[in-house]
Amino acid sequence: MAKRTRRIRPDMTPLIDCVFLLLVFFLVTSVFKQDESVLKLILPETQTETKRGTPDELREKAATVQNKKSPVAIKIDKGTTYERIAVILDILQVQKLYNIQLINEMESAE
Repeated sequence: MAKRTRRIRPDMTPLIDCVFLLLVFFLVTSVFKQDESVLKLILPETQTETKRGTPDELREKAATVQNKKSPVAIKIDKGTTYERIAVILDILQVQKLYNIQLINEMESAE
């Protein structure tokens, strides 16, 4: 007995080619959704000067924290550079401090 195999009908081949071409066309020309998880912050500028610690001071203080779940509050303003925040977050991550709060204070309207 001869083994029967299913074949695509010859008159369907051009239709399948068109479907694949359309699929490729739409995949190539489509615009994928942009990452919306990025948080856009507009930070206020502060007029008061605060004491800015060095990364070494932060490492020392972070190493002495006993409760790793306690919150760490970081005050930032518009003048704080991204590089400085990245260094701070790296230091805190090394010390396994993940409960981080970024705080900015708006000027009071007086």
